[in-house]
Amino acid sequence: MIEENKKGYIKHFLIAGLYSIICGFITGIIIFIFKFIAKNIEEVSIHLLSKARNTFIGVMITLIVLAVLATLMYLLQKKVPEIKGGGIPKSEGVLRGIFRLRGLKTLIGTLFGSMLSYMAGVPVGTEGPSVLIGTSTGIICNKTSKKHKALERYIGTSGAAAGFAVATGAPFSGILFALEEIHKRFTPMLVVTTSLAVLSATFVNITLCNIFDISPNLFVFTSNIVFEYKDIIYFVILGLLIALIVGIFDKTIGLIFKLSSKKIIKIHPLFKLIIIFIISGLLGMYFIECVYSGHDIIQSLISTDIDNFTIIMLLAILLIRFIFMFLVIDSGVTGGIFIPTMAIASVIGVLFGKLLLLIGMDESYVPVIIILTMCAFIGGTLRAPFTAAIFFVELTGSFNNIFYIILVIFIVNFIVEIFDQPSFYDRTLEKMHAEVKEEETVEYYTVIVSENSFVVGKSIRDIMWPHCLVLLKIERCSENYEKLNSDGETKIYANDKISFRCAFSNEKEFLEDIYSLVGNTNLTKFEE
Repeated sequence: MIEENKKGYIKHFLIAGLYSIICGFITGIIIFIFKFIAKNIEEVSIHLLSKARNTFIGVMITLIVLAVLATLMYLLQKKVPEIKGGGIPKSEGVLRGIFRLRGLKTLIGTLFGSMLSYMAGVPVGTEGPSVLIGTSTGIICNKTSKKHKALERYIGTSGAAAGFAVATGAPFSGILFALEEIHKRFTPMLVVTTSLAVLSATFVNITLCNIFDISPNLFVFTSNIVFEYKDIIYFVILGLLIALIVGIFDKTIGLIFKLSSKKIIKIHPLFKLIIIFIISGLLGMYFIECVYSGHDIIQSLISTDIDNFTIIMLLAILLIRFIFMFLVIDSGVTGGIFIPTMAIASVIGVLFGKLLLLIGMDESYVPVIIILTMCAFIGGTLRAPFTAAIFFVELTGSFNNIFYIILVIFIVNFIVEIFDQPSFYDRTLEKMHAEVKEEETVEYYTVIVSENSFVVGKSIRDIMWPHCLVLLKIERCSENYEKLNSDGETKIYANDKISFRCAFSNEKEFLEDIYSLVGNTNLTKFEE
């Protein structure tokens, strides 16, 4: 019996690994093309807006075109509602079992919807759509075999990790992002599937970048400064300042989402999109630093003398981007908010750099301080310190300052965890869920695990159970197997009897998910 359990476990591992490699390969190609087209669309948009601002007729025509683009996005989102809002929180909802999506329609809709955003100059990035495209690709790949439905969320996660890795040029961060942020757990199958997909996608991306002479890196960063121990106080201060800003950011998000949920002012979704597109176009004409993804402003801040940016200008960029980001989130524009959030953090980094210079910090530290602020801010808002630390290393290509990186990032995360606030993406996901949440039925079931089913031989924590399922008890079929414990390491074997509580809005879909895990066996309901 034990040997049979091991064989089934290895079989599923090999199948998951193969699908992940294929998913990563396809995702790498799609995201490379997507980024290439997005970059060119943004350049064309910048050129057209700069020309249009010179005449009144040009401005009027541009506003009409922006309204048309917004209308097209509204119609597209009506057809494919899965593409509405940020790609990363949407993917997290799908991969945690909260939402479902139609793979091919979501992939195509995300591609076209994102392009509409980039044409208008809306401050959204490519990383969110890349993650959603990767998730969709994984689901499409897995649907080629209905026998392995239980692998759907694993392969989808591998696609999400691959999408993030190619979009940011940070493969290790892509793996950690999937484990630490999306699922908030490290399990053997998740580690294997995400790693293989990221390796496959990164290989494809680097190959294509070499062929077309394009840099796979997110930013060009040449500083190789090494921090000195005597300057450690500056990094302690920096960590405390970033923690303060993250706290303010979290409180503001909570307040805005709370007011938004009350719907004090009801605005039709189409009008929201038109307003966002028109504001983006106007800012693109006269204050370009406040729109588009923010990649260029980040690159400019880390590459040029910060004296070129006045305090007033930095504060204006910070305030407009901060307010506009929440308007974009509320409107449901298709696109990513990861890089725009980094753009906000980069401006904060410059302001903190100027402040630290006043108390004696070496001016050569400033470019690294900006990147460190970006990563620590992202790590704090997402509650993902390991991803943030590795992301810094991959952006800068240096381990020289790893002690100071960890010091700042973990000061930030230690302080924000004390206040026990949900992460930025978790709040956004809650908002998305609240908008589509249906009435749920709570039931109690028992089931006997079939031989050769997916869960056989796997630890409880390594299984992606349906959302809102809580295991209550496992009755062993043999005294030789270990008893159920609370650490999630207990393995499940054939003929074990499982009791659980669950909540669902669609019983047919729920039963389909359960049968894919425990086998084609009948469930028995029981009273609490």
